[in-house]
Amino acid sequence: MNNIVIGTSGWSYKDWLNVFYTSSEKMFQQYASVFKTVEVDSSFYNQPNLGLMRAIARSSPKGFVFSLKVPKTVTHVKLMDLEKGAMRDLKLFLSVLTPLKEGGKLGPLLFQLPPKPAEAFKGFHDFLESLPEGYDFAVEFRHPTWMNDEAFRVLSETNVGYCIVDEPLLSALLKVTGGFSYVRFHGRGKRPWYYYDYRVEELSEWKERLEELSSKAEKVYVYFNNHFRGYAVKNALQMMKIVGTAETPQEEALNKILSYFGEEGLRRTVSRVEAALSSGEKNVEKLVSAFLEGGRLERARELAGRVVIEEAGEENVKARVKEYTVAISLSERRLKHYCEDWVKRIGQKQFCKHVAALFLAMKPEESARILSLICRNLDNWVFETEAGKS
Repeated sequence: MNNIVIGTSGWSYKDWLNVFYTSSEKMFQQYASVFKTVEVDSSFYNQPNLGLMRAIARSSPKGFVFSLKVPKTVTHVKLMDLEKGAMRDLKLFLSVLTPLKEGGKLGPLLFQLPPKPAEAFKGFHDFLESLPEGYDFAVEFRHPTWMNDEAFRVLSETNVGYCIVDEPLLSALLKVTGGFSYVRFHGRGKRPWYYYDYRVEELSEWKERLEELSSKAEKVYVYFNNHFRGYAVKNALQMMKIVGTAETPQEEALNKILSYFGEEGLRRTVSRVEAALSSGEKNVEKLVSAFLEGGRLERARELAGRVVIEEAGEENVKARVKEYTVAISLSERRLKHYCEDWVKRIGQKQFCKHVAALFLAMKPEESARILSLICRNLDNWVFETEAGKS
């Protein structure tokens, strides 16, 4: 899958400092030392100037690719209507991209449509037929009325790429309508979508999909738009590792990011545990919640009825949760378990859904007793893995 390039939407974010960047200066240079492509998001809001395009063309490494969002005057104000002057605005935009194009660093140009029905774009077909040659264009739909054979036929006939999205609104249809494929990961959060950290399992679902796109398209461009707190760089690097394109710089950057999130996660756990202790909390769900993040409590509730407790003594507890084993030794202060999520969370002293489900399934007074002991001696408890998956 050497024809897959992965990056993020934008690079200049203050909350990436310490997560990814070591300094607030020369952010782009730091970004380009790890990634080989970026999607320029700022061009959507304001027409870029020629000086900036010359600067990034000059300062970027050889082979680096810039994809850019077309200004919203074309898509949102003039609705890609020739009679309203949308093509004039597009050509003005293209004129400032000359340094990138001449330097072989210009990637696809994305028309991100507003969340309006297809009927609002009366001149859509005529506009695409009038697009200048020599550029790769892609369209991102943001309304369900576009998801039909006619819309995809128009894209194919005009050789315009379809932007595949991972988001709550539209499903991810693996359509290739141009010579390339364009994929955007917006996140699966609620308000907003972009405040979302993809789990490795969710990213892994895309391995076969990207393999399929790679076999159908000359090149596959993948961009993560979930920029909050550095989630985009983390997920982009994880995806590179999943598809096998990560090399030493990407591996090192990912390890640094995971270490940062691990330390930050541990601080959050300690804070919640301290709050539970100070309040004298005895409610099992609230005690368990001190060790959980990201909707795991709800999933633990669903699993609680499937817990089989095999041993429940004063010093030892052992149970099976589906095909997984959970073992607790109070004398040794050890909590043993194995699943992929547990492996990721033990450095943060957090529970996965299986461990949480055990505590929810136990007798409330016994569960509260053990949880209180863990809370009071968190530093001395060891969360570890074992070959407990059978």
